[in-house]
Amino acid sequence: MLRTALRGVMLCLMASGFGADTSFGQHLAVAPRLESGMLGAGHPWQTPYYISDSGVDGPTVLITGGVHGNEPAGAAAAEQIRHWPITRGRLIVVPRVNQLGLDQNTRFIPNAPDEQKDLNRNFPRSKESSQRPRGEIARSLWNFVMAQDPQWVFDLHEGYEFNRSHQPKAGKDKSVGSSVIYAKDETLHPLAQSMQQAVNENVANPDRRFVLLGRGPKVTTLANATRTVLGKKAMILETTYNFQRLPTRTRQHRTMMSVALRHLGMIGVDCVDLVAASRSHDPDAQVVVGIYDDSGCSEGGANNIAAALRQKPGTRVVRLGSHDMRLQVLDQLDVMVFGGGSGSKQAASIRKEGAEALRSFVAAGGGYVGICGGAYLCSAHYPWSLNLVDTHVFTGTRVVEGKGPQPMWVRGETTRVDVQLTDQGRRVFADFPERIQIKYHNGPIVSPRLFPGLARYEALAFFRSEQVLHPPQEGTMIDTPAIVRGVFGEGHVISISPHPEATEGLEPMVVAAVRAVTPSQHGD
Repeated sequence: MLRTALRGVMLCLMASGFGADTSFGQHLAVAPRLESGMLGAGHPWQTPYYISDSGVDGPTVLITGGVHGNEPAGAAAAEQIRHWPITRGRLIVVPRVNQLGLDQNTRFIPNAPDEQKDLNRNFPRSKESSQRPRGEIARSLWNFVMAQDPQWVFDLHEGYEFNRSHQPKAGKDKSVGSSVIYAKDETLHPLAQSMQQAVNENVANPDRRFVLLGRGPKVTTLANATRTVLGKKAMILETTYNFQRLPTRTRQHRTMMSVALRHLGMIGVDCVDLVAASRSHDPDAQVVVGIYDDSGCSEGGANNIAAALRQKPGTRVVRLGSHDMRLQVLDQLDVMVFGGGSGSKQAASIRKEGAEALRSFVAAGGGYVGICGGAYLCSAHYPWSLNLVDTHVFTGTRVVEGKGPQPMWVRGETTRVDVQLTDQGRRVFADFPERIQIKYHNGPIVSPRLFPGLARYEALAFFRSEQVLHPPQEGTMIDTPAIVRGVFGEGHVISISPHPEATEGLEPMVVAAVRAVTPSQHGD
C-alpha cells in the first residue's frame, strides 16, 4: 500500500478541496527532477542534501533542520517536506545539518572546540565582516548555500519554553519557542502573519500560541548571514519542545512551511498532511511505518520502536499524533504501530473519528502492530476497543483480602517472563530461539472473544511463566497467548502483550512483526 506520488498529491488536493481537473492537477504529469548528495562526504559529520527541481521558473527555497541536535522536530519536518510535490521553482532541503548532535540528542556539535560547538553561532555577521564561517560544518553548509543561491532560506528550530508565557530568570534570555523570527519589512511581515495565523488555529492554549519576532535573526546565525551577507530573505521558525510531543511540533513546522511555499507559488494546495514519500519520490523506501506518539503512549516506548525500525534498510519511520489519525495521513503508510502506555487513553486521544480511520486503513489492506497498550487498543474487549483482533482481556476487579477490590490487569513492576514461540511464531520471528525471556509490564492477558464478524486469531507465542500481584491472578497468565496474529478485512494485525522493543537483543522482533503485517508480504 505504499502510495504513488500521484496518490500522495491527490490526498493533498482532496484535503484542500481541489479537483483533479484544476490547473495544479495538470502540472502533475511532469515530475520534478530529483538530486541528492552529501555535505562533507567522508567526514564523520557528513549529512545529506536533497534538491527537487520543478523545471518551471520560480524561486529557489532552502530549508534547513537540525542545526541544533536537541531540536529533532525541525529535522523531522524537513525530511517530510523534501518530498512535497513542487510545481514551480527549486526546493533544496538539508534536513539534518548537525548530524552528530541529532544522533546524540545534544544541542552542540560533539567534540567541537568550545568556540565552535554551537553551530548556529558560526556564520558571518555582516557583508562587511571579514569573519569566515567557523568550523568544517558551517563552512561546508555556507559554501553550499552560496553555490545554490536561494532567494529564500527557512531554518527550522525549537525553543525550550513558549515565548508568549516564558518568564526568564535573572541573567537569562527569554526563550524564542513558538515564534516566527524575521527582519520586519513590507515583504516578510504579511507572510509571517499568515504563517502565524495558520499554525495558531490548532493551538488551543493562549499561553502556547506563536508570536512574531520581527527584530530579525540573531547575528552569527545562518538566517542572519543569508540576509545580511547574501541579501536574501530568511526566517527562523521555532516550535517549543517542552510539554509538546514530537508529532505536534513537526506538524507545526509543516503548517508554517506549507503557507510559505503556497505564498511563493511552489505548491498549489495545503500539503501539511503529506508526511511520507511515495516510492517514485523515494525509491529506496520499501515500507513506510507510522508510530503513534501522543497522549496515552509512552514517549520512551515510541523512541525504542523507532530506533528498532530504523535499523532495517528501506524502512521509513514517521512519528504521528492523534491529529494524524485520518485517512489523508494513514493512506500514505504501510503499517501503523501503537506502543506501550494506556490503551484507554490512546483511544480517548484519537477519538471515535481516529478509531474509524484506523479500522478503515486496516480493512483496506494496511498493517497494525500493537504492543502492550497498543495490544489493549486493538482488542475486541472494551467499549473503546478498535475491534481489530478477536481478543478478550482478563480484567475487571476482584476482592483481595485486606486490600478490597483490586484491578486484575495490574500485575506489578516490570519483570521478565518466559515466552515460547509456536511453529507459526518461529516462521514470523525466524531469527529468534523458540524460548525467550521478554520484559513484561501489565500487558493484556488474552483469550478468544468470539466477536461477531472477526476472524479467529492465530497464536504466535505463549507465556510459560507469569507475573502475579494478587492471589486471584494466579494461573490466569501462564499458557495464555503472548503474541497473536489476526486478519481484519484485507489487512493484518499483530498484538504483542510484552515489550520486545525494550528488551536488549529482542528489539528486531518489532521489525519482524512489522514485516509480517506489511501489505507487500501478502500479495497486495
